[in-house]
Amino acid sequence: MKLASFYKNSLVPTYERINVLSKATVEVIKTLQENTPNAALVDDAKPFVRRQDVMNAILKAVNDLPKEWRMSASKKRAGGNFNYVVVHFEDLNLNLIPIHLLSHAKLPKPSRYRGDISAFNLAIMKDRGMVSELEFQTYIDFDNEISLVTEPEIPSNIKDIPFGLLLIYDGTDPKAPIRLAALTPDQERYIFCDNIDLLKEYSPSRDTELEIKVPIELKKRRKLRIDTSQVKEYQDTPNVTIKKDKDRANKMSDDDANAI
Repeated sequence: MKLASFYKNSLVPTYERINVLSKATVEVIKTLQENTPNAALVDDAKPFVRRQDVMNAILKAVNDLPKEWRMSASKKRAGGNFNYVVVHFEDLNLNLIPIHLLSHAKLPKPSRYRGDISAFNLAIMKDRGMVSELEFQTYIDFDNEISLVTEPEIPSNIKDIPFGLLLIYDGTDPKAPIRLAALTPDQERYIFCDNIDLLKEYSPSRDTELEIKVPIELKKRRKLRIDTSQVKEYQDTPNVTIKKDKDRANKMSDDDANAI
């Protein structure tokens, strides 16, 4: 199972920690369903209201935890007035962002904030010794001149860069499963995407039963086009610009707005 290898390589938190976020999210969705306002009397901004309420619930749930949980949450901004939450798992050096996505919907268009969280996922996996069929290729932009680098060296500060996870919820259905996922740097495919209930299998008492470095199967090969010229300046999150997203840096498209 793919998720087992991520768990064993410390790239996925325990179920108990993820469930803190899941419970806060589901409670918000249930409350919104039970108190649906009259559509004729309010603006059609339900997706934004829902996302804001989920963010606030997760911020409160995480920041109310004892320090022993080694989790923190903060609100960030990506272009214009688009806010999102980053949950950081201090001991594992993981970042997680919750996103709203209908249960069977396709991934939304690439965006800067998801690019920041996924840009170095493959490099981190490689550093941990995990095997993938995906060719690790990237385009690096130096003064708008494109240079192709095949099998680039892993950045010297890779251990300081968090692996990026998504917590995916369907804000229209409290019974829909909450999923844990990681994206490829191009944001067009999942490295994995699984129901968080699968994490129940990986309790500490069963760690020895999991295999280390299980190969990750990604069927389709493709080249990734990202700008990693500022990797050495990394502090909190890698400042990565998805080139196709350059014209959308300061605003969010209608498709993204509807998907979140």
